[in-house]
Amino acid sequence: MANLTHLNPKSGSPPYKGLFSNCTIVPPNTSLAYISTQWAADPSTGELIEGVAGDYGKQSKVIWGNLVQILKELGATMKDVVHTTACFKEFNDEIGKEVVEAWVSVMPDKWKGDMFKPSLTFNGPAHFHRLGIVYSVQLVVAVPPK
Repeated sequence: MANLTHLNPKSGSPPYKGLFSNCTIVPPNTSLAYISTQWAADPSTGELIEGVAGDYGKQSKVIWGNLVQILKELGATMKDVVHTTACFKEFNDEIGKEVVEAWVSVMPDKWKGDMFKPSLTFNGPAHFHRLGIVYSVQLVVAVPPK
């Protein structure tokens, strides 16, 4: 674990609905991993998983399921996530709820308490490289020393 500090400076705008943090401080001498855009791809084929086109919840489950595996490969957990960027084709509260519920459903129980601590950027409306993609995620992770 990288011992990150998450906070909301008083002089900044408050986080959306009180979720997440506006600022994350990474301790010195910490390696960072930048996980580029993850979308609902089958890692073995690179193709959009069948049956998820246009569905935010289904795509969220695939994306976060894959991200959990990537974090494990790095020896990291949600405690080590510095920043999340979420890109949406469109966004409203209903879509946000659907994405978060799907995300929670695939997150290991012992990681759930740390899901909403990292800073967050919402981007949208986004344009994706494949028809049917409606949601993607990028992470910055403080990689624990091995």
